Amino acid sequence: GDVSLLEMTAAFSVFANGGKKVPPVAILKITDFEGNIIYEYQPPEGEQVIRPEHAFLISSILSDNEARAWMFGRNSVLNLPFPAAAKTGTTNDFRDNWTLGYTPDLAVGVWVGNADYTPMVNTTGLTGAAPIWSAFMQYAVPIVSNNSPTPFVIPPGITEKIICSLSGTEPSQWCRGGQRSEFFASDQPPLPSSQDLLREVKIDTWTGLIAGNACEDFAKTELVMNVSDPWARKWLKTSEGRQWLEEHNLPRNPFFAPERECNSTDPRPILQFTNLNDNDLITDFSLPIQGVIDVQNGTFTTWRLEYGLGDDPSNWELLAEGSNSFAEPSLIYRWDLKDVSGDRITLRLYLANGEDYYAERRITLRLSLPTPTPAPTSTPTPTPVIPTETPIPPTIPPTPTETLTPFPTPSPSETATTGP
Repeated sequence: GDVSLLEMTAAFSVFANGGKKVPPVAILKITDFEGNIIYEYQPPEGEQVIRPEHAFLISSILSDNEARAWMFGRNSVLNLPFPAAAKTGTTNDFRDNWTLGYTPDLAVGVWVGNADYTPMVNTTGLTGAAPIWSAFMQYAVPIVSNNSPTPFVIPPGITEKIICSLSGTEPSQWCRGGQRSEFFASDQPPLPSSQDLLREVKIDTWTGLIAGNACEDFAKTELVMNVSDPWARKWLKTSEGRQWLEEHNLPRNPFFAPERECNSTDPRPILQFTNLNDNDLITDFSLPIQGVIDVQNGTFTTWRLEYGLGDDPSNWELLAEGSNSFAEPSLIYRWDLKDVSGDRITLRLYLANGEDYYAERRITLRLSLPTPTPAPTSTPTPTPVIPTETPIPPTIPPTPTETLTPFPTPSPSETATTGP
């Protein structure tokens, strides 16, 4: 709705007056031609329309140059030589713009616009009305304060508290962005550390609700963001929101704090190994796995039976999967363990509830499998090696040695006989 410059300036003067409303007047004094006072305005005490603590907190916010520096810079025309509160504004299509501000001595409002309400050209509260407001304040405040501008005084009922800079709550161990001191009304302290932007909550993984007595069987402690506003949640999932989360060391894919605790009427998964117990010793290669997979008062998306090596696997191997339920104990899978190494394995039944929610049941088994007996192998009969036949040379009978008969040697007694 329309509001006049005088009405708006009078509204801001309530903050300058510590929460008291003093109606504006136009005539302060009437005198006759001889200087006799016919009428003189006497400022009333004023009506306390807001608490002094709240008026001070508004003044603290509007006079905080650091708070507006990210938008206007530290040396904008709103940064006066003395403490002053200020607020700028621009209406749609640049049809008019405002700067309202005050000290405890003076409240001033400036309006800039066209008399026929036609739009101006890119003229904002900072570039149009603020320079006028700044110049007038620097001229008038020293006059009305006798060159001693009155500072904003902390009233009774105000206390200072250390808060987490990013969330405004008392700092928790997950506070991001550092800490700072801030003013509060004594009876309205900051939210406790449990309401910090990040907090640790026990979550029911099947419903995403806070895990209570009715749903502690599938609970997990999660670091969640304490954001309930639907537009804030939507923005935090945009690219700009994810960048902001990353810049402030917050989870880039935030999980938001649930609004309520789950109860007995919420869907509950039934997930059991019925023929195996945690730490059972397995001594046979053939392992039947029986169980129950169902959801009471609800449905599920898919289930998976997986295994991993050791007590807390980092990798899971798929054994079986499906979308059917097993309302009664049934054989889910028969596993041949002959190729499994190690002496401890973990089985996991994983039940999915859409993309975000799940339930899982794990058991760890000890393995003491028999050493496989190697299959007997026949020793091949060697093929006899037949040596190559060496021809036996023919036997050549030895040549007989000839015995020579010597000529007879004449006897010495024998005399040769000659004929007559």
